[in-house]
Amino acid sequence: MFLDLIHLFNKNQIGGRTPLEDFNTEAFANILKMYPEICDDFCKNFLQLPEDRYSIKTQYHQAINTVDPNCIIDLVFIGEKNVCYMENKVESTEGHKQLLRYVLALNEHHPEKQKYLIYCTKHSDPKVIDEKGFFFNQFRWYQIAKFLKSFKENPLIKSYLEFLSTYKMSQDNTLKSENLIAMENMRKTIEIAEFHIENSKYHFIKKFGYTSLNKNFNWDQIKLNNRVCYYVEKALNSVTGKWSEILYSIDFDNLKMIVQIYVDKQHECYKSFNNLISSKNLNKVEFEFGSAIQLQEDLGKFLNNEHADILIQEWFIESFNQLQKFIEENNELDWNLNT
Repeated sequence: MFLDLIHLFNKNQIGGRTPLEDFNTEAFANILKMYPEICDDFCKNFLQLPEDRYSIKTQYHQAINTVDPNCIIDLVFIGEKNVCYMENKVESTEGHKQLLRYVLALNEHHPEKQKYLIYCTKHSDPKVIDEKGFFFNQFRWYQIAKFLKSFKENPLIKSYLEFLSTYKMSQDNTLKSENLIAMENMRKTIEIAEFHIENSKYHFIKKFGYTSLNKNFNWDQIKLNNRVCYYVEKALNSVTGKWSEILYSIDFDNLKMIVQIYVDKQHECYKSFNNLISSKNLNKVEFEFGSAIQLQEDLGKFLNNEHADILIQEWFIESFNQLQKFIEENNELDWNLNT
């Protein structure tokens, strides 16, 4: 939903740049407003604010006498005894003495309350605010994303996390020991995955057709989808050019081999495809932008098996056969394949 909204804004705006920071602040603030239990958890356990009855304000105007008549704070939590200003950054950095101006605004407008100042950024931007009378802390957006993941069963939270991920705001770039170990083994792992995809490509092409892919295809797939794969597009004909595919892959996220037919929700045949009844061996999987008829197998099944090359190939070939049979049994759809 959030990606759709910002894409819509990008499409229809007249000049100027997309205020990604403002959009993100409003999206996050409205989640907190909609779900008081999440807001309470965020204030108490993440921001570590004292218990209070907080109201949430965005784009909060707090003029500072003789200094700044247009001081505007991104996100504010106002309680009966406490107040917290939160400045949010995505691609930009702190404005000229911005945090110090917020200190002045806190002191001027909330003299009787306990004062907190939060600086939240996408990139590292360490600050030291040496002023008495308030608490200063700073966070990164990936930390907020990590906090929200405990609520990801909520469809709105899930959509917001996808938005953060798309704009690389949920990614922890801290270099850890496990990352160094993974880097050391990464090339060999990718080579093994590519071997198993190549080992079954002839049988896939024989049934479903050929696609010419550039030499960086799998690196792009790893970066975008965390997988190595091969596919043919236009599995179903589309007058408007909407996406459909037959694909097989090794997925690193869930450590599975996958074979599937995928159809985009905007495709003319989507409703008919989605209503098809799959066999007991085929699973129907719903995605945000479409659905798939899919077969899966755990890679762990072949762990330390010296015959894994032939066993994995046999599994892929049998899966291709099942997809072909599925297509033949549902030939009322406008398939674009010579099967």
